[in-house]
Amino acid sequence: MKASHKPIYLIAALYISTFLCLVDLSSVNLALGSIQDEFHSDMADLQWVIDSYALSLSSLMLAVGAVSQRIGRKNLWLLGVVIFIMGSVICALASNFSLLIIGRLVQGVAGAVLIPLALAIIAHHFQQPQDKAREIGRWSSFSAFSLIVGPLMGGLMVHHFGWQSIFWLNLPVGLLTLYLGYCGIEVDRETSSVPFDYLGLLYSAAAVATLTYSIIALQQAHWGHWLLLCILLFVAATMAFAWRQKHAQHPLIPNHLFKNKRFLAYNAISFILGFAGYSSLFVFALFYQNQVQLSAAQTGWLIAPQFLTQAVVSIAFAKLHQRFAVAHLLKIGLAISGLALLAMYSFQADSSLALFIVCGALMGIGVGLIVPGSSTLIMSSVDAEDGNFAAAILNTLRQLGMTMGIAVLGTGMTMIAALAQQHGDSAQHAELLAFHAAVLLMGALFLLAICFVRHR
Repeated sequence: MKASHKPIYLIAALYISTFLCLVDLSSVNLALGSIQDEFHSDMADLQWVIDSYALSLSSLMLAVGAVSQRIGRKNLWLLGVVIFIMGSVICALASNFSLLIIGRLVQGVAGAVLIPLALAIIAHHFQQPQDKAREIGRWSSFSAFSLIVGPLMGGLMVHHFGWQSIFWLNLPVGLLTLYLGYCGIEVDRETSSVPFDYLGLLYSAAAVATLTYSIIALQQAHWGHWLLLCILLFVAATMAFAWRQKHAQHPLIPNHLFKNKRFLAYNAISFILGFAGYSSLFVFALFYQNQVQLSAAQTGWLIAPQFLTQAVVSIAFAKLHQRFAVAHLLKIGLAISGLALLAMYSFQADSSLALFIVCGALMGIGVGLIVPGSSTLIMSSVDAEDGNFAAAILNTLRQLGMTMGIAVLGTGMTMIAALAQQHGDSAQHAELLAFHAAVLLMGALFLLAICFVRHR
């Protein structure tokens, strides 16, 4: 292969791997209706379809930097693609719900590797500042484009070929990505054993997993003993993690960052972004398919304007930053998203499509300001030597927020709907009440997050 082709192969491999991970995260939401029909699933099961992926993602992302230093970026990236293909095949072949969840967990492990490594490999391969900035900008724009295409493509594929098709597509595309990465990504010249707190990672993953399980299990009262055990395990894992972070020689989170109030405040916004922003697609997909009675393809088209406006605003953020302070842009984004979600309280099954589109597009505008705004302020709130920690923590908290958001919102909606039905409401009206409660909570959290924005 000609050396001049290597950059092309490298960019193609990283773009496609990012595309697969992001599309798989968003498009599966549109398959929930079909999965529910095939496996006769309840809300708790549907929560696990999304949360199993997000759980692996948020639990393991902090370890990627240290592991890549030990075995090399290329080797770890190639391993991540292989794991992603394996997880996709397990999902596509799943004959029962348990196998589907196992496949999603495996996919999440791969996503935790591929998403952060794509940025690291670009930064490593393009050394000149102008080249690095250009390629990172293009990769970010493509990531935004993936969020637009995900719901559209997922909805069409589920509608015409069944929900398994969104996983089968990953097999040929994943193999192509593996070949491109093998040819285009250079092997690291040196590897080193970077100190890393694996026990801290284990404790944090156990705490997140048991908390998520406990919240979702609240819907299933007959699992009372399991619920009590998970709560006890959560408390034990949380205490072990806190003790480990205080006494470990190389903790996951440097202790001095806990004293940085600006860093903590902006990371609270990152968590809220994941909870109220990223997990909202789960709520919207169920509303459009169960209440409005739209197909998966129609739902994809209806959700697309939200991601389109998000992508446009994210791309334009650099120019906006030249005229306005980042803190002001972040406040505006939080206010727009919060008010758009509160406006969704007016949604009814027979509301006009224009209302759905306008509210979704407004929320996309807000999130398009929140994502780069919060990222910029988090990175500027720490010293240069803490930059890697800050980047890993903000991404982890966003994914963790989504994990908790789906668990809390899904469980809350189930319990509200059940109470409404006990008081004589129809199943459809009860589900509408649950949807209204969810958007009110998400909107209120975005507005509350404005209080965390700090000025120097």
